[in-house]
Amino acid sequence: MLALALPLFGFSLTAAETQAVLQHAGNLLEWGRWKEARQLLTASLGQDPNNPRLLAYSAHVLVGFGDYVAALAQAKQAVDLDQQCALCHLYLSEALGERAKHMSRFRALLQLGKIKKQLELASTLNPNLPDVHWGWINFNLEVPAAAGGSTGNALQQAGRLALVDPVDGYIARAAIDLAANHNQQALQEYLEAARKYPNDPRGIFYAGLTYFQQRQYATAAPYLERAAKLQAQSSLYSAYYAAVLVFLGREAEARSVLRASLALHPDSRLGDYLVAQALKQTGRNFSWARELLQHYLATAPEPDQPTRDDAARLLASLG
Repeated sequence: MLALALPLFGFSLTAAETQAVLQHAGNLLEWGRWKEARQLLTASLGQDPNNPRLLAYSAHVLVGFGDYVAALAQAKQAVDLDQQCALCHLYLSEALGERAKHMSRFRALLQLGKIKKQLELASTLNPNLPDVHWGWINFNLEVPAAAGGSTGNALQQAGRLALVDPVDGYIARAAIDLAANHNQQALQEYLEAARKYPNDPRGIFYAGLTYFQQRQYATAAPYLERAAKLQAQSSLYSAYYAAVLVFLGREAEARSVLRASLALHPDSRLGDYLVAQALKQTGRNFSWARELLQHYLATAPEPDQPTRDDAARLLASLG
């Protein structure tokens, strides 16, 4: 169910209504609920099909789903509708970059000028937009140094981002550390964010996720619990919290966390997969693991989460 009431009969959305849709869509992405974000934007564009900012953000979401062809078409349409829209130029840059990843190296390098130009326009139009800083960070981390990429420039952008959103600044610096394989430095960024901003779940979650990935489950648990309780709307946070509970032998609590999560967002089932994986690794309750994987296989996965093939292989490994 969409959380926002949309105007009927094809009326254009006001600037405030557009911003509310964009804010909610961004939150849904942060919470791991990409399919709902796509649904929200599709419904909103159904009411206001020539809204450039909605078209641009829809392009961003489509890139997440791997549909860079449709994303590029929408982003170009958005820029054509409003040349002064920073978000439009930003996500045209992203869509151009995604298309370049599917080209030969030589042809991709030829696209860098177009990609950078759109980023520069976005920066000129709205230098304080957090997503613009992320656009530059990703550009500098993904492009070879010989072609203009620079860790130093990425760090400068992270510093500017921190002035707008301090927690996002920590996360950005951690992303730069991870790109350089400085995993412990990244963890320190997350821990500092968690310490300084104890009521913002983002740094707390990434600290817990890092410990989880390092198999330090007892250390991860309080961070993941805190993040999940601070933001119950996040299927991502609750999924990892449920999984860490299984690793700690707290299966009844894991069931409760999964039930509560599915009651809020039944179409996002990462928790089913992660809990099944934890049950397999701990050698416990394969019957529950099979049940969870059947549910996972019956639902389209979110982008950047285990695929149906991954789930089928895990299910087969349970015997």
